[in-house]
Amino acid sequence: MAVFESLVKVLRALAVGDRVKVTVRPEIGLFPNPMEGSIVEKDDAGNISVKSDKGVIRIAAGDVLSVTKLPLKV
Repeated sequence: MAVFESLVKVLRALAVGDRVKVTVRPEIGLFPNPMEGSIVEKDDAGNISVKSDKGVIRIAAGDVLSVTKLPLKV
């Protein structure tokens, strides 16, 4: 439970516009996994929407295995 709470805190700390690399649970069936993109929407529960090459993907906080903030592209 502590790991999940820690991930939710990290997701809450990210801002709209941040570039991220997100790995989700494999049983969710999202591809590519991990995916890279920019956060376009987020809520207080830690759920995010990521705009990637495949479009905008809504990701529930409970489905996230890892998240890495990437540097902005110049």
